[in-house]
Amino acid sequence: MSRVWSLRTRTALAFAVTSMALTAAAIVFVTLGSQHAIAEVVVADASGGVAISPDASGGPRRATGPAPDGAAAPGGIAIVSRVAALQWQWSALGIAGAGVVAGLTGWLLSRRMLAPLDRIAGTAERISASTLHERIDLRGPDDELRRLSRTIDGLLDRLETAFASQRRFVAQASHELRTPIAVQRAAIQIGLHDDADAVDVARARAELLEQNRRTEHLVESLLVLAEAERGLDGRTADVDLGVLAGAVVDEAQAAAREAGVRLCCTVLGVGAVRCEPVLTRQLVHNLVDNAIEYNVPGGHVDVEVDRTVLRIRNTGPELDVALVPTLTEPFRRASAAAGGRRHSGLGLSIVEAVAQAHGWRVSLAARPGGGLVAEVDVSPM
Repeated sequence: MSRVWSLRTRTALAFAVTSMALTAAAIVFVTLGSQHAIAEVVVADASGGVAISPDASGGPRRATGPAPDGAAAPGGIAIVSRVAALQWQWSALGIAGAGVVAGLTGWLLSRRMLAPLDRIAGTAERISASTLHERIDLRGPDDELRRLSRTIDGLLDRLETAFASQRRFVAQASHELRTPIAVQRAAIQIGLHDDADAVDVARARAELLEQNRRTEHLVESLLVLAEAERGLDGRTADVDLGVLAGAVVDEAQAAAREAGVRLCCTVLGVGAVRCEPVLTRQLVHNLVDNAIEYNVPGGHVDVEVDRTVLRIRNTGPELDVALVPTLTEPFRRASAAAGGRRHSGLGLSIVEAVAQAHGWRVSLAARPGGGLVAEVDVSPM
């Protein structure tokens, strides 16, 4: 592989070559012009009967008297030739000197001006998953390099947040998966002992099925969350949000009756939204399912579609106002919620991920008297 020169070396060479080219052009122009002017003077003097010839000391001396016929001042021609030779020699030295000076100047300037790049590169090389807190924090004038530094620092901020969220998510997911697995192992060890009768077997079977269902639901939620965070990849279509919400509400009526909760849907304005249909349906389903699960017997869930806004109000336990904004974090549950036994703690996290993938806004607010108000604005941000 050929060796690539550094930016400083290329800058110095560019300075040198450019300076030499410009100097050469200027000197050639001046030299040719001066030689042409000297030649014209010599010819004019020869025509007028005055010849220029060197004196004893080698300097020019004007001699009066007519020049011989056919001789155009040989002494003057010698001077012109000598001057031309000297001009070209000094021009070559001047060009070389200009190139050296320009190259050194380019090297020093590039070294000074590009020094922040070494700091940026050094910081970037040091940063790893365990040192994401480091920042370049370049000082000085607000030039291109400082803007580059701020851009990289912003990228590092997002990476640090993403890594922290990922570590927290993995730890929480591991904890959530460990619980049903431990319960299943206990059910097998205790419920299916050597002297277990039919009642013990039936009890252990029911417990294993319930824990298996919870584990399956958790895994499915993790897959949906990963799918939402991956992005849409152009898989969008025009969907009537009112029709979609009505279909989800119809499907959830059985669960609402079982929980003793009244569920209704109101469409105030019809409007099509450009979205990924499957993920959008999952968003509405999670909000409705969450409102039913974290409710109280005799409560209600009101689903409202107002053109580009999906609003869901539900009754339930009173919630801490400071806790509500954190409910979209994975495995975060309100401690005051009475329900939630069926849920993995990822429902609202999936809602947030789907909304972010579409560029929508999700807002949660504690409802006066208990419960939650969730709004999703599906208009483009």
